Amino acid sequence: MSEQQSRQGWIIGIIVVIIVAAAAYWLWTGDEKKKEIPATKIIEEPETAPEPETLAQPEEQPPVPKALEPAPAEKPAEEPGREPPPPLNNSDKAAYQDLMGLAPDNALSRWLVPSEVIRKWVAAINAGSRGTLIYKHRPLKSIRGPILVTGSSAEGYQLSPSNYRRYDQPVRLFALMNTETAVSLYQYWYPRLAQAYGELGIRNKTFHQVVLEAIDKVLAAPEIEGPIQLVRPSVYYKFADPKLEKLPGVQKLMIRMGPENAIRVKEKLKELREKLEAVPVQQPQSNP
Repeated sequence: MSEQQSRQGWIIGIIVVIIVAAAAYWLWTGDEKKKEIPATKIIEEPETAPEPETLAQPEEQPPVPKALEPAPAEKPAEEPGREPPPPLNNSDKAAYQDLMGLAPDNALSRWLVPSEVIRKWVAAINAGSRGTLIYKHRPLKSIRGPILVTGSSAEGYQLSPSNYRRYDQPVRLFALMNTETAVSLYQYWYPRLAQAYGELGIRNKTFHQVVLEAIDKVLAAPEIEGPIQLVRPSVYYKFADPKLEKLPGVQKLMIRMGPENAIRVKEKLKELREKLEAVPVQQPQSNP
């Protein structure tokens, strides 16, 4: 039995990004170039070069193991009379509405992209599990405006604390999200997430594993105290510390959103990960 054929469920993309885990991802700005350290929304910051992945582009993968790790078993819909999730190609409206329900007063409408919802979140979380951030097919809208810095070329640049404030609203919405509701949606939508993940041509792990890996990648981001020093060797800003500059994109994002926002994101991701690990699982059949 393939993963997309098993009856399982899903997580809201806001994790990644943190992922999600969220997520989620994260990624991009509308006004800055890819090589610049951008101030963008959660799960939305660029790397030095564009992420080559597309929604249905296969990746080179190691040989398929004989057995996959367990993936979450589907949770029956708690709403009376709710049907199984719609087909993937017709899932945008229902998936978008479910995500919107995770915050009051349509607050997430400012951030969520309403088209190809499942596929975009799967692509973002898959990239996040490797520590990278995608440019194409992003599931979240951009924070506009240039990066905010202090200092000068003579005295050196620092990432401005004002830059952190631009992340405050999406981080607050993520931190206030009801974890039980998010996990229920994870289980309900997982068959479609698994199907979209299968379209990427990856066969050596389940999407559930990828979600957990993306969360772990974000949680591994270093916690930086004090001002963040920048350099500007050409047009674009970079971290002055070579160790920070070499970090994966999702971990750079955690630094750029500021220490307080990063702590809130990590706290929520730890809570989500604990719940996800406790989700009932069913074991896929071993491959011959």
